[in-house]
Amino acid sequence: MKLIKNILGIAAIAVLTLLTTNVKAQELNFGADVVSQYVWRGTQFGAGPHVQPWMSIASGYLELGIWGSFPTTGGDSGHELDLYASYSFGPASLTITNYTFPGASGAYATDEGLLEDAFLEVSGGATVGPIDLTVGYFTEVEALYLEAAFSVGVVDVALGYGSDDAETAWYANGDSGLVNIAIGGSKDIKITEDYSLPVFSSFVFNPDAESAFLVFGMSF
Repeated sequence: MKLIKNILGIAAIAVLTLLTTNVKAQELNFGADVVSQYVWRGTQFGAGPHVQPWMSIASGYLELGIWGSFPTTGGDSGHELDLYASYSFGPASLTITNYTFPGASGAYATDEGLLEDAFLEVSGGATVGPIDLTVGYFTEVEALYLEAAFSVGVVDVALGYGSDDAETAWYANGDSGLVNIAIGGSKDIKITEDYSLPVFSSFVFNPDAESAFLVFGMSF
């Protein structure tokens, strides 16, 4: 818990630093994806289509943002709202993400909430030649995830390895192994002379859970 408070303290300093930076250097972005189902690192969350809005503000190498995923089928399962702070070091980056899971009404269960949930991840990313590498570690549930992503022609490929313990069963149900094989791609569908709609699709196979998904989505 002390580690979480220290990390959140660092994130708070980052927020203050960003807010006091020259306003002209800041950039606010927002948008949303709509997906046929929410599959994250080889595991499905909730059921049915999800709307996934996001908003971020960036200044130089620092970015602060919030990302959500909300099912269109109702019920309390599958709702997610995450805060993150990310800093880029050229081809590498460091990110702190606070994952939270409110109910359908937006209310949290007892002892949960923004900046209070136990699901805090410290992750790093780097590009090595044609390969994008990601390492993520959840500090409280002690779950590790490693991923290598690359392109083969027009096809995007990602291979993910997960490790956790029996109590959390975050990735591999108390074990470790290959949990995410994703093969997909994206393209723009021309709607008007001035606007094209980005769409994407991905086939995801989780060898550890013996589950498979075909996801389609669009970005706005």
